[in-house]
Amino acid sequence: MPQAARRRRAAPTYQSTATHSAILKQPVNDEPINRRILWGTPTLGVIRMEWANAVQGLIMPCNWSNGRVVPYNYMVADAQNLIAHEVLTGKWEWCWLLEDDNIVPANTLLLLEEHMRTGTVPIVSGLYHLKNSREPLLYRGSGTGAYWPGPKTWKPGDQVWVDGVPTGCLLVHRSIFEVMAKDAEVYELRNQGQTVQIKRIFTTPRDYWIDPATGSYQMRVGTSDLYWCRQIIRDKVLARAGWPRLAKQTYPFLVDTRLAVGHIDRTTGQVW
Repeated sequence: MPQAARRRRAAPTYQSTATHSAILKQPVNDEPINRRILWGTPTLGVIRMEWANAVQGLIMPCNWSNGRVVPYNYMVADAQNLIAHEVLTGKWEWCWLLEDDNIVPANTLLLLEEHMRTGTVPIVSGLYHLKNSREPLLYRGSGTGAYWPGPKTWKPGDQVWVDGVPTGCLLVHRSIFEVMAKDAEVYELRNQGQTVQIKRIFTTPRDYWIDPATGSYQMRVGTSDLYWCRQIIRDKVLARAGWPRLAKQTYPFLVDTRLAVGHIDRTTGQVW
């Protein structure tokens, strides 16, 4: 294909579309505006109609306060860091990470609101599975594989405690980001010609080493979600963020399996 005919990759951008952004300068009766939850969706800009329909069909709790931010064309970890940046600078109480291939049920916000109202768990994931598989994306222990349902483990509908969760449909309290930001490296991203300085709360792990047997150079690349979970446990983030009871648990993250999320193949439309 001639060089001139190739489609150029769009520059990374993101914008905040907070529900209250239009009225923040004009508060009604001088009442403070409650920034309760910010939705964040990393995307490359290609979504399925099934995903759009699922988001548009969400049941909103009464008197609900939310905003949305959509980092476009960034690597996943960078997009997640931009979302966390918006949560912290915008003083949002909760963050909902929703990836653009996770098909959420209509009652998702009602279930998340239960956890927000109770306020006893700062990290709650929905349940979804690997594409082309029924393998659940929830984990107990590093290198042990998935934590499968069974008579001695869990069944659909249970509240399941684990030490590794994905970020496709994840509720996070701002206190977690606040503590992680204290120790995080500051780095720069470009957005619409501007430079944004943000904290590296999420990281795509890359390990490099020399194989002693062959003398060859090796590289291992992981995912930002499980690395982030390990960081929280390793750095005692839960205790420092004011969640001491959970910090003592071997499995401190909650998966609400009532929140049954579909994992859609963007090419075929198959949902797993």
